[in-house]
Amino acid sequence: MLSVLAHPDDAEFLCAGALIRLRREHGWKVHIASMTPGDCGSADRPPDEIAAVRRAEGARAAGLIGATYHCVEERDLRIFYAEGPL
Repeated sequence: MLSVLAHPDDAEFLCAGALIRLRREHGWKVHIASMTPGDCGSADRPPDEIAAVRRAEGARAAGLIGATYHCVEERDLRIFYAEGPL
């Protein structure tokens, strides 16, 4: 099972319960990927510093439910949804 969301904390808020059930009850391997490291997630820390903190939080949270964390490393505010060809 792969959860792909925008920021390091999105899976915890949006689908952690489902991911836990799939792992525990069905034995699925769970991977959580964030598109960004959350580099715009602070008003008082520079982007590289807060990104390191958010990546570590994502990895720790994933580990708590037996999942593996990945970051695609796109920059915050540069992820857009569009239907059809761009």
